[in-house]
Amino acid sequence: MPERPLDDESRNFPESDDPDFESINRFNRALSAHDERGLALALAAFAEDTLGRLLLTYLIDGKQAKDLVEGFNAPLGTLASRMKAAYAVGLLTREQYEDLEIARKIRNVFAHDWEGVSLNQPNIRAMIGQLHGYNFDQAPMTREPRDRLQQSISNVLTELRIQIAQHRKHRRRAPQVGFRLTTIKPGSGNWA
Repeated sequence: MPERPLDDESRNFPESDDPDFESINRFNRALSAHDERGLALALAAFAEDTLGRLLLTYLIDGKQAKDLVEGFNAPLGTLASRMKAAYAVGLLTREQYEDLEIARKIRNVFAHDWEGVSLNQPNIRAMIGQLHGYNFDQAPMTREPRDRLQQSISNVLTELRIQIAQHRKHRRRAPQVGFRLTTIKPGSGNWA
C-alpha cells in the first residue's frame, strides 16, 4: 500500500491536551498517508469509534449502556447500528447521518472487493457527489472525489468529537423519562 506524504496542511493541526481533540488531530494527519482503500476504511473506522464514544457519553451511565455499545455481539457494535441509534436519539443531524451513510457504503465497496476499486468509479463518484460537502470556513468544497470525501467526513467527525466534549463539559446525558403509575415506593409493600 503506497503511502502519500504528509502535506503542509495536515502537519499544522494544533496540539491539544484534550484526548478527543488530540485523536481527531492525529486522525487528520494520518489520512493523507492512506491510499484510497485505506482512506475509506479509516474514515469508517474512526466514525464507528466516534459514534461509540458519543453514545456512551450521552446514554445513561451504567453497565446497560456499555453492553449495548461495547463487546462481542453488542447491539450497537457496528457503524450502521451506531449511526441509526445516534440519529434516533437526536445526536446526529439528518445531513450528518446521510454523509456517514455514504461513507459506510463506500467503505463496504472497498472492503468487499479484492480487485481494483477507485473513488473515481462512476458508482462511487456518484455517492461522493451526494455528500452535503460543507466546510467550516464556508469555502467551496472541492470536486475531487478523494478530497471531497475526506473533507466532508472529517468535518462531520470533528463536529461529533466537539459534541462529545460539550456533553462531558456540561454533564449532559439522556434524560430519565421513565415513570411509575403509583405513589407507593416499590418494595415498601407488606408481604406476610
